[in-house]
Amino acid sequence: MHPRIAQLLGLILVIVSLAMSLLVFQVVMDMESTNLATLITSGLIAWAILALPELILGIWLAAKGSREKRIEDVSGRLIPLVQKEGRISLQDAARELDVTPVHVADAAEELAKRKLPLVYLDRRANEIVSPKAVSLKESILHLLYAQRRMTFDQIASVTESTDEQIVDTMKELSKAGKFRGVIDENSRVVYTQEAVAQLKKAVTECPNCGGKLEAPILPGEEEACPYCGHMIVNRK
Repeated sequence: MHPRIAQLLGLILVIVSLAMSLLVFQVVMDMESTNLATLITSGLIAWAILALPELILGIWLAAKGSREKRIEDVSGRLIPLVQKEGRISLQDAARELDVTPVHVADAAEELAKRKLPLVYLDRRANEIVSPKAVSLKESILHLLYAQRRMTFDQIASVTESTDEQIVDTMKELSKAGKFRGVIDENSRVVYTQEAVAQLKKAVTECPNCGGKLEAPILPGEEEACPYCGHMIVNRK
């Protein structure tokens, strides 16, 4: 859902909740009972049924939309900054963009999950890094653990490496004990150990049209069906 739509729906639900709260108050005040405890209990029960769900959902949607909009705004300015610097600390990036380090970290983590990640967050060094500015070993490790699974084409696009370089690097990392997973040279995909464990819960067919997907959608991922355009979300 687009951040602006989430914010708008959240605001509408909060307004509906306030309207229902006013309605409940008026109904309770019109009740003939003079027992204060009965009036309060009846009012709370009615409010919990008619107004509370809208209030909770509205606040959640508004907060979610605001966070996603903030990340979207920071991301748009963060990419060119990191590509220019190669790597930059969270504090320096936050100062340059006039936001908090937390906002910068959130944006970097979301950017690292994109199909073609242009930057990633190195939490140990508290730096945001451009994959092209560091060694292939370093960039592949960080990108894979953010993505869980990447095709050779994805890796090549962001690191400017060849298939041979990718395979050799992954084998070196595996031998050194820094990478655990599967390097499928036939399908040209690298899976982390986490991704391999989640494959049994992956979505392999579109629930809308039944089309077989080229790549399984892992838990927590979403992708549009290439056949019917239906947005497939794996919430397992």
